[in-house]
Amino acid sequence: MKDSPDETEYFKLHGTISKDVSLGDRSRIIITEADYDVTDQYRDQLFDRLKADIGESHLIIIGHSLADEDIRTVVNRALSLRARSGLQGRISLLMYSRDEGRASLWEARGVEIVFGSLDDFFAGLVGKIDVAPTADVSGDPLDSLIALRPSTIDAAHALATQPSNVSAMYNGWPATFGDISAGIAFRRLMADDIVDAFAKSTTHIAIMLGPSGVGKTTAARQVLKSLVDSGFHAWQHSEDQVFLPDKWREMALKLTSQSLNGVLLVDDAHTELPKINELVDGLHRDGSTSLRLVLVSTNHNWGPRLKSPPLFKIAKTFNLNKVAGSEIDRLLDSVDRNNTLRVLVESEFAGYNRAERRRRLTQRCEADMFVCLKNIFSSDKLDDIILREYATLENTLQDIYKSVAAMESAGVHVHRQLVIRLLGLPADQVSSVLARLEDIIHEKAVDTRTGIYSWRGRHQVIMKIIAEHKYYEKNKRYDLFERIIDNIRPTYDIEIRTIRDLCNVESGLATIVNLKDQNFLLRKMISVAPGERVPRHRLIRNLIEMGHFDAAETEIKTFRSDFRIDAPTTRYRIKLATARAVRSKGLMQEDRIALIGKAEAIAVEAAKRYKSQKSVLGAYCEVGIEIAKLTGKFETFDSAISLLKKAEEDIGDADISKMVARFERRMSAIHVEPTEHEVDEVIEE
Repeated sequence: MKDSPDETEYFKLHGTISKDVSLGDRSRIIITEADYDVTDQYRDQLFDRLKADIGESHLIIIGHSLADEDIRTVVNRALSLRARSGLQGRISLLMYSRDEGRASLWEARGVEIVFGSLDDFFAGLVGKIDVAPTADVSGDPLDSLIALRPSTIDAAHALATQPSNVSAMYNGWPATFGDISAGIAFRRLMADDIVDAFAKSTTHIAIMLGPSGVGKTTAARQVLKSLVDSGFHAWQHSEDQVFLPDKWREMALKLTSQSLNGVLLVDDAHTELPKINELVDGLHRDGSTSLRLVLVSTNHNWGPRLKSPPLFKIAKTFNLNKVAGSEIDRLLDSVDRNNTLRVLVESEFAGYNRAERRRRLTQRCEADMFVCLKNIFSSDKLDDIILREYATLENTLQDIYKSVAAMESAGVHVHRQLVIRLLGLPADQVSSVLARLEDIIHEKAVDTRTGIYSWRGRHQVIMKIIAEHKYYEKNKRYDLFERIIDNIRPTYDIEIRTIRDLCNVESGLATIVNLKDQNFLLRKMISVAPGERVPRHRLIRNLIEMGHFDAAETEIKTFRSDFRIDAPTTRYRIKLATARAVRSKGLMQEDRIALIGKAEAIAVEAAKRYKSQKSVLGAYCEVGIEIAKLTGKFETFDSAISLLKKAEEDIGDADISKMVARFERRMSAIHVEPTEHEVDEVIEE
């Protein structure tokens, strides 16, 4: 993935002269015909990327001579891809050697020919470059960090310009800045609490947690609205874009130097947690509090993942789930004073007076936010509403709707080109399809330069309902995942994210119960994107769980040869060595003791290297427990648990406290009754 959206991405079709498989690298010098054969898959992926890029873009092919066979091959392929895309992107050739005869032949096929040098080309570009205004001129600190522009929503601008859409909001879409500015979305108490915490400087990082559908995103945007009104610069990171911790750290320093205040909202923050950790570490080292952070996530996604120690020390967590009594009053006020909302209220509910409506909302919904809204605007069960709506669509739209729902629920970052490849949807029908799926599927620009437009359902809860009903059979889910992986093109950043999120332990491949089927799909992922670590981690984990110890060992060795060993793989090395000692059949007690001793040696070395990694230290504690079971000796466990307690003290992670308590309970039970080997909780990387 690119480190920054303002970087130019380039791909090499013809290999490299500095690396080769003979030197232990995956890259290859292209010398023989056989070298071309083994790189065909990669080159096909690049041409697939070219097919998507060429549709409405201007493709410039630069070379030395029109007589070059490779130039001829590339141009012919580009013309073929343009024809199949059904669009009319421009294709131009910049050639150094003038050849008017061949040029006329290419021009007859619709290709523009220009003769000149690279110096001529870049000299022409210089005059076309727009220079962004500086922050000193515009007053907007974002203008001095233009790399942040493509991935950032300016809250003040959105509040002033976005239109409100009542119907969309109360059919499941989060309230937009326009809805909040218009006063349609009722105020959440948590928004007031966070604004108050920032004002009193009790924290400058707010973590907002709660299940899907309770209004976290709306409440977070309400926080930004309040802070904009009080003079803050406010931004929201745009999902599906690259998060740039270094640039935001630089932004924080600029705000401090100019005595300004800013706030950044990151929705679904768990997807960017490693980079958020990096930003928080940097802000902590700088002592900077000028940039506040509002991080939104769900408990099950946020809890297991590794967090930066300063995040535990300086952040404050706010939990949003139920609707408080005063919030129900605010909701009813919104309905009473807004004519558009009153039209949407179902007739049976609207017949009650204020007190009866409030009482029924509290009882029927048990004060759950999402169900609360649905009971105002419909008395029917949410699933039935969604499924009846689905049934009214024509077959083609149903296929698209259920596929997008299943992909989004599985963690796939759905975008236009992926849908086109997966469903064979003609490119010229996209606009028509989106128009007919209005208020159901929304398209949003991610990177207009490369033609990436994300597709999102109106709400995760709604998309999950469709996915569970239309892909309830495991064979259907397996076939869908296989087709997704087959159609992934890892030249796109957004599709690299899909590979990682499909490996999520809560969704994606985890919904396929059969580990053999999971492993087959994981191997396909590794073949498609050999540079990604997460599928390899998941494959190793599965092989250990299945008892395929030799295969797991092979995968770890392969990982070590392709990458530098990391904390997750080190943890799996410990678990593998432990599993060999405990679960291998037909071994004598003395052999198990010898094998668990090897596991201990690996764990001791790993604990020295990864002193703050709770997953590695947890695996060390597992070794200590197994040694106590086999030998009755507790020294290894005592050493391991002391390191885990020290990490708990240094980091302040509540999850480590739970781990310590759990391990100590298991150890206290050993002398009473031996326990089965437990699978420790999954620590999401």
